[in-house]
Amino acid sequence: MSRDDVDILWLNGAFGVGKTTVARLLTNRRFVDPENVGYVIRRLPWWRDRDYQDVRLWRRLVARQVRRAARRGPIVVPMTIVRGDVLAELRAGIPAMRMVVLDAPAEVIVGRATADGADPYARQWRLDNVERCVTALADPVFGEHIDATRPPEEIARDLWTS
Repeated sequence: MSRDDVDILWLNGAFGVGKTTVARLLTNRRFVDPENVGYVIRRLPWWRDRDYQDVRLWRRLVARQVRRAARRGPIVVPMTIVRGDVLAELRAGIPAMRMVVLDAPAEVIVGRATADGADPYARQWRLDNVERCVTALADPVFGEHIDATRPPEEIARDLWTS
């Protein structure tokens, strides 16, 4: 699929692998961050610390946000999805989506999570979920794998030209 055929470029990968950094470098696309939906949901009285993808309301709102944004032109979505059923739900009704997994060994992700200056809660979330993400995202159902041990500028350039 060429870059001109894609409405949505979904950057998947472990928490802290560099999805948002790469997304910001793809200046040819608008950036849609599903984390913003999560920030709103976390304020609801029934919220208990858990993964957004386990919350039906988050999935529905993100799918709607992504579809609406893509109607106005190409977008990039940096979000970790490690469940196949959630991926299928989010992809429903979106004909042209390129799924890319930014792939790095667990020790690289741990190093980044430890050094990136994130707040302690975010850092711990990333560290607690490294193995789960690396294991789940090895499944080809999540898309093509790109080596994320390289500099983000190089990854963004390769995504733009492929």
